[in-house]
Parts: sequence; C-alpha cells; structure tokens
Amino acid sequence: MSDRTKRVAIIATVLFVIAVLTVVLFVREINIQSTKLSEQIMAIETERAQQEVFTSVQRISNNTLTIRQELQGYYLDSQSDSINFLNFIEDQAIASGVELTTNTPTETVKDDEAFLSVGYEFKGSLTRVENFIKQLENIPYISHLESLSLSQQAGGVWEAEVEIMVNILDYETQ
Repeated sequence: MSDRTKRVAIIATVLFVIAVLTVVLFVREINIQSTKLSEQIMAIETERAQQEVFTSVQRISNNTLTIRQELQGYYLDSQSDSINFLNFIEDQAIASGVELTTNTPTETVKDDEAFLSVGYEFKGSLTRVENFIKQLENIPYISHLESLSLSQQAGGVWEAEVEIMVNILDYETQ
C-alpha cells in the first residue's frame, strides 16, 4: 500500500470514528431529552387532572350553595347539643308508628331563657297520633307544647301539628 492510501485509510477511519461518536452522542441526547419530555408531559397531565378536579369541586360547591345554606339553618351554632333532642323526638316517632315531619328549629329567647322552638307535623291512626302527643307532653326535657291542632284526613288518617318549646340548658362548666 502506498503512503497516500494509508493516509486516506487513516483519515477515513478517523472520520468514521468521529461519525460513530457523533451518532452515539446524538442518540444519547435524544434519549435524555425524550425522558425530560415524558416527565414534562406527565406533569402537564397531572396539572390538567388537578385543574379538572378543582373545577368540578368548584362547580359542585356553587351548585350546592343553597342546599348547604338550608342545611346550616338546621344547626344552631350556639347550642349544638340540642340536636340530641331532635334525634330523641324522631326516634320516639318511629317507635310510635307515626310519620313525622320536622319544621326548621329556631332558637328563641323568652324571659331571659333560651328555648328551642320546633314545629312538628305527624300522621297516623288516631290512637297512634294521640299516644305520640302524650309522649311529647311527657318527654324528659324541660318543655311545653306551645300549640296543637288535630285534623282527620282521608282514609282514617289523622294529622297533628305541634309547636313545642324546649328549654335549652347549658351544662358546660365555666
């Protein structure tokens, strides 16, 4: 082989090695960049999912605002223990076999004492309605019936409307 051929072979080999190294570096850089791109895509998808959940929760919050305000009206912030009384009456109605509807309870002050004023409507047979009225008169709370009306409905069903005032006592120690 002549010197010129050897020189061309060496230059070709060097260029081939440089080309191979360049291709290897490009492939490595492509892999690194594709990994970064995959991570960024996952981050964007996570952010989009979080945004969708936030939008959904915000929409639910806006759609249920009136319902939540109505529910808040059923709770007396200063006397949350009075809920026990409401549960007691509902349990008694179930045990008595009457169909009970509770009107919105309100807190009233009368003669410097706090009272829970609750209206109830209940339906059932005459004996069941009368027995439930007797139970309301004898509940183990400081209370009195403010008003009572009894009327017969169709089919032998009787309906009573009762307004009951329950004294709210604060048993917490100061």
